[in-house]
Amino acid sequence: MKKFILVLFVLVSAFGKAQVVGQMGMFVQIDMPDRAFMPKMGVNGGFGLNLSYSPFRNSPVYLELKSSWGKYHYQTLTQTYSFDDGSTTTTDVSYSSGMSKYLLGAKVMVGRELWAVRGFVTPQIGFSKMKSKIYIDDPTDPDGCRALENRSTQKFTGSVYGGEVGLEIDLERIIPSIQDEYTHKLVLTANFLGSFGHMEYVNVKYMENEVHDPNVVHDDRDINATFINVGSNALHEHKIAELYHTPFNMWGFSIGYTVNLWR
Repeated sequence: MKKFILVLFVLVSAFGKAQVVGQMGMFVQIDMPDRAFMPKMGVNGGFGLNLSYSPFRNSPVYLELKSSWGKYHYQTLTQTYSFDDGSTTTTDVSYSSGMSKYLLGAKVMVGRELWAVRGFVTPQIGFSKMKSKIYIDDPTDPDGCRALENRSTQKFTGSVYGGEVGLEIDLERIIPSIQDEYTHKLVLTANFLGSFGHMEYVNVKYMENEVHDPNVVHDDRDINATFINVGSNALHEHKIAELYHTPFNMWGFSIGYTVNLWR
């Protein structure tokens, strides 16, 4: 996310001094998996930022950077772990699975600029990142301020392609009190993304009720975490979830707000 914000800053600085037309906006996004391709994937919800610009005042084509960050499952469980020395520990463990997208597109506007409602079509290419994390509370910390473990257990980045169609609604035409030098718009979109290859991801929603036995043998598809007994330093490895390998096929929609940066 920091890299994307840096890119936005550089582009705003570079093109803010030129005679260009552009928009900056934010939106909330929902991505829904095609179950025929991704049967274990969850619905991803999150937020995003976008920046688009055109070097020509009357051009209907904009170059657009668009990124979003979200989660498709989160849960906290109270679990008891058994160690090699016969001791046990009970603590809260939080699991989360998330997805982010970073896309470059050519936004083609449909309709005249002075219309209250304009359509657009945006072919896109970029990459998507899948990540799952585990957070294990320290059972000796009653305030929950410390973690025995807080790390990513799985990461994968893959190339994606797709596009979106949408509508821009001029808010000045709907709310007369909005009158200033900028143009404010409500933006509605629908989109599709596929992948050039397979994606690797975890969905902690499908965790099984594992027997927390230190003698359990795990296979290559398992995502595991090691729990340490703070009193005896004994170790316990347990399964979090399985790793899935599938194509990436997701449909989504968003609602957002944009403002023209330059006239």
